[in-house]
Amino acid sequence: MNIVVPLNIESWSGALTLLTALGIIFIGVRELFQPSIAASQFGVPLVEPRDNDFLAIKASRDIASGVVVLALFAIGDHGAVVCAMLALTLIPIFDGLVVFRHAHWVFKPAILIHWGTAVFMLLVVQLLRMGL
Repeated sequence: MNIVVPLNIESWSGALTLLTALGIIFIGVRELFQPSIAASQFGVPLVEPRDNDFLAIKASRDIASGVVVLALFAIGDHGAVVCAMLALTLIPIFDGLVVFRHAHWVFKPAILIHWGTAVFMLLVVQLLRMGL
């Protein structure tokens, strides 16, 4: 079912889409400038300062993901925003699995950040699909 509803910041789905995109861009920028803090909150603390380069890779992925959503939002392609948000939901799902594996398959609260983000994104996708 295709819904052709213009995206705008005044709708719940539009505002939450922008919040999600800006939030992941913020996280990516913080990963670049405060890698130790960001890695610790991610759930996989850095062992050595030279490990910052691995976090820079994650940072570029996060920033690019947010920019893609903002670009699709800006051009007003509702269907593309829905598809992108749905596909990008895989990132926090897999990130949670990385944290879970790092913790030797023992639950750690940091997993909730990732999987909570995935659930939030799925809710935004549903709002977008409903045109709310």
